Amino acid sequence: MAADQSASRLLSLPSELRNAIYELLLIQDSRSAPADERQRSSSSGGGGHTICANVLRTCRQVHAEAAPILYGENMFVAHSNLLTALPSFLLCKVPNAKGTTTLPPVTSLRVASMIRKFFFRVRLDIDSRFTARQASDCFTGLDVLEIEVFQPSYGTCDFTVLKLLEGVRGVGKASVAGSVGDGHYARWLEAAMMSDVGVDLPDYEKERVDGDEGWDVWTNGNR
Repeated sequence: MAADQSASRLLSLPSELRNAIYELLLIQDSRSAPADERQRSSSSGGGGHTICANVLRTCRQVHAEAAPILYGENMFVAHSNLLTALPSFLLCKVPNAKGTTTLPPVTSLRVASMIRKFFFRVRLDIDSRFTARQASDCFTGLDVLEIEVFQPSYGTCDFTVLKLLEGVRGVGKASVAGSVGDGHYARWLEAAMMSDVGVDLPDYEKERVDGDEGWDVWTNGNR
């Protein structure tokens, strides 16, 4: 027999207060802190924020109310090939460093469907294993999409891989950072991804880079 939750102090609160409590317990707010700093903060008993996901095990009602907050309000890392399949909870993202700190991937399709915010690392010097259609299907309509562009050595690649993301639409907040040259194409791509679904934009063409006329971003990349 299911446990009687009528005496629960948490469930006796108004839904607005319960949601506020869930947000305090379940939303990560220190992804960008350096890992060593977060470790020192945690060991000293202060600073770092810990996700209290065990609250979802309290009862079915709490799970139903809190799961969309845990999965919908936190950032998850998109798989380099499978995109939004097998997403991983982003624990820490250190600027200008390779890799991220994540939890094991989410394997439940039902749970993965709740995720609304993704961080995606794009490597410019290798061929992608996803198509433009797959990228559009996976990323269109997200609340947040952060793309970090990188390459093994500066100025050795063009932006061909990023063209696969040009069909993404309806993103609430898109950002493209990293090895993006003067940033002209990155800003254009952000605007394209935040455009309404169904909007067709003119193809991106040559831009001025470092003040030089006639620079072809596809041929010369961000050199």
